[in-house]
Amino acid sequence: MKTVLYLALIIGVLWSTFGLVMLIGYSLLSYASPFLNDILNVTVKSSRWFLAFALSFLASGMCICLYSLAKANGDNHVVFLSFAFSSSALSIAIQIYRMVVSGIGWFAYDLLGSYGEIGLVKLVSVGLLALSLIFFSFQFSLIRMERYSP
Repeated sequence: MKTVLYLALIIGVLWSTFGLVMLIGYSLLSYASPFLNDILNVTVKSSRWFLAFALSFLASGMCICLYSLAKANGDNHVVFLSFAFSSSALSIAIQIYRMVVSGIGWFAYDLLGSYGEIGLVKLVSVGLLALSLIFFSFQFSLIRMERYSP
């Protein structure tokens, strides 16, 4: 059981770090948008969808970390696990919705407009969706484990 908690903590820290990097990249891109417009003639738009996606990514990772710490201390850990599960589901729902509406490379299209239609961006978007689905299934297995544990 302790191995699962350590694994959940490590995965949660990595997931939180990735979400924080996305938020920092979004804020730096928004901050540097006048500079990019002057130098490269690229207009950077603000995207509420990407911001919501990155925040739910970060919240899911932080709640998994808090779940493993609360479980180790014997506190109420199910709250953190259920919030992590729901925020991960929200992240996947945002990704799928934006892929249907804007195309596979949705976040680059939302942020950069027509400049974001690059093949690498589409692969990154599909990779993010695959990682989100793997993380979602990991959280579901944790919920199942909690349901059947004594």
